[in-house]
Amino acid sequence: MSSDFDDHLRRELMEWGLDFNARVSIGVAVSGGADSMALLTSLCHVLPANITLKAITIDHNMRSEEESGGDAQAVKDYCRKIGVPCACHVIPRGKVDELAKERHSGAEEAARTLRYQAFDTFIECNNLVCLCLAHHKNDQIETVLMRLFAGGDTNALSGIPKKRGKYFRPLLDVERKDIESYLLNLGIEWRTDRSNSENTMLRNRVRNLLWPMLDANFPGWQDGVWSMSRKMKDNNTVLESCTDLAFDRVDAAFDEKDRVYSLMRFAFSRESRAVQRRLIYRGIKMVGAQSRVPSTIVENILDDAAGKAEWKENASGIEFECGSERIILRKHVKEATESGFFVIIEKDGLYALGSRKLRVRHIDGGMQLTLNEDESSVIFLLNLCFPFVCRSRQSGDSIRTGDGSLKAVSRIFEDWKCGPHRDEIAIIQDLNAPDQPLVCLWGQPFGYKNWIVKE
Repeated sequence: MSSDFDDHLRRELMEWGLDFNARVSIGVAVSGGADSMALLTSLCHVLPANITLKAITIDHNMRSEEESGGDAQAVKDYCRKIGVPCACHVIPRGKVDELAKERHSGAEEAARTLRYQAFDTFIECNNLVCLCLAHHKNDQIETVLMRLFAGGDTNALSGIPKKRGKYFRPLLDVERKDIESYLLNLGIEWRTDRSNSENTMLRNRVRNLLWPMLDANFPGWQDGVWSMSRKMKDNNTVLESCTDLAFDRVDAAFDEKDRVYSLMRFAFSRESRAVQRRLIYRGIKMVGAQSRVPSTIVENILDDAAGKAEWKENASGIEFECGSERIILRKHVKEATESGFFVIIEKDGLYALGSRKLRVRHIDGGMQLTLNEDESSVIFLLNLCFPFVCRSRQSGDSIRTGDGSLKAVSRIFEDWKCGPHRDEIAIIQDLNAPDQPLVCLWGQPFGYKNWIVKE
């Protein structure tokens, strides 16, 4: 017998545009908590046999092995019980803290970055039409409150989007209590993350301290926040349209190959400040920041746009330039050594590495690289996606080891005793991850072993 919860999910999938008669694959992210367990269960109830459901669970390795690994194992056991294939992605212990330190961010944001990297790979490798996430109404209200405290704009205060690319959140209108009731009625257990009761992270403080206080003293506050976020979403839609129109007026341009975004300074100065801000953040997104860009830099651009001051500043992997005629944002990339090479690879084809030729072919699940059409110099890198860099060594290079730590490339080359070839050995660098890690030292063509980072 179909429940109201299942009926709601079916309607959401239909509104999203799912063809229930098509032979496609859908993904679902499952943590083991009540919300994702309910979503997984309901998807099994409403999806017809011709639609394949695949699950992914992430072990962030931020808690004890017993707790973190236990959550992942519980998800895998439940998926096995209901006949849903489940992939488990394990983040090396310490990597979340390492990324948080590099990005000068909190652990929650770093964990989210690594989690979505795994999700992106899961979507691509399984050719999913969408990946369902279990964010619900309580999550939405918490998020809006957190962004309000951070001084968010209309985009931020719109909350979590129901749709973003291939990500779909069908439970955003459902309250946490209804999710738990659904599972209790079915007799399905869920895992509780003990760290949710610790108030070190902002979200936990909002959930555990602020929410109860507001409930006790401000009846109806939840409806007020929910209503505000919907109005902000409407306002944001209008501002996005205004920004689209302004894009041409300011002669905005983006060079995808070199990751350079620019716009005419005088025309930009005549736009409203709200549109100006959105034009700059749109450029930041196109160029690709390695971490959160300080708002002071964006505000400095807006403050100086109508003046004559000229300046440059590097932040978050982007070089910001206020020039005399144009405002420019470009990807900040270290220069290769004079005797070396540096090639950004964005599609299948043949590329020059100095005097050598590199053939690149994307194959399901990764990249096949062939040097000088030599069958003995072929390598396959699992989960590598476009764009990536093939280059020679640079000062300060380091690569991950089997235990998750970093080792200087110079030390590895010393161990290989590859002095005569150290500037010729190809290094593969992933541009999709925020920290743009090295994923391979390709020593095979010169008689050395390959160093490949495996997830």
